[in-house]
Amino acid sequence: IVIGGEDEHGFAKIELETMTPTAAIGSSAVLSTNRSGIRRTVVEEGPGVPWETVRQVCKETLAAAGVFVAILARAEAFADPAALSDRDRQRAMRFRCLIHRDNFILGRTLVQRLIQPNAATSPCVVSIGNHGKPYIPGAWAFNVSHSSRWVACAVARTEPIGLDIEAFERLDDYRGVLRMISREAEQRWIEQAPSEYREALFKRCWTRKEAVLKATGVGLTDDLQAIDVRLHQEEPVLKHPALLRLISLDECDPSITASLAVAVSVREVIVMRIDGEARKSGG
Repeated sequence: IVIGGEDEHGFAKIELETMTPTAAIGSSAVLSTNRSGIRRTVVEEGPGVPWETVRQVCKETLAAAGVFVAILARAEAFADPAALSDRDRQRAMRFRCLIHRDNFILGRTLVQRLIQPNAATSPCVVSIGNHGKPYIPGAWAFNVSHSSRWVACAVARTEPIGLDIEAFERLDDYRGVLRMISREAEQRWIEQAPSEYREALFKRCWTRKEAVLKATGVGLTDDLQAIDVRLHQEEPVLKHPALLRLISLDECDPSITASLAVAVSVREVIVMRIDGEARKSGG
């Protein structure tokens, strides 16, 4: 399956085509896209995929100057408090909300599995940088996002890197939220689109803005309207608040919306999607 081109609203047109997977991924590659010069490969992994395999694909992707994204579906099966540093385990216990605690453990587990140096004999200590953005000194840059039963981690050789993944399970009416986060031009673009596109465009608007703010280390602020994420463009390059390329990961799963904010030099993204429920039931 190859996505070639896009319609007038920035959504991909899907065409069938035979694909030859790359050597790094083997036979697991199920979807390849090439839009606006950005190649994306989505990998579906079944139960029991070794973390060594996931990490190797990540390493080879970064060696080719790409960005690697691991997305875990039904992610609670991956939680492993033993993978965390003592400091992170203590921090996890301070969360009063069980969902927030589980999401923190899941995010840190994923970071340790992907980022931890091969020679490390104990979990890496995750430090907190400007505006609260986590990092591991001397390691690859990363950004974690979670929503409902999904958790994801994007990895790049260096900053900037920002990722947002959203299931939007509690979204009843996007229109009230749209007015709070978007610029007038963005609102007009969404409102003038055919009705079947409007909610998807809102979701893209939201995830793009959050990915930008996470890439810059600012996090969500009250000034989302100040950021123009250029909904009319498929892979826009922004100059404000930083020089960033926005990449939509629409191919990952129809139940989520995901966006990346990366350096403009990035030309390839490899996404590995792993089903945690299948992993748990499969042993």
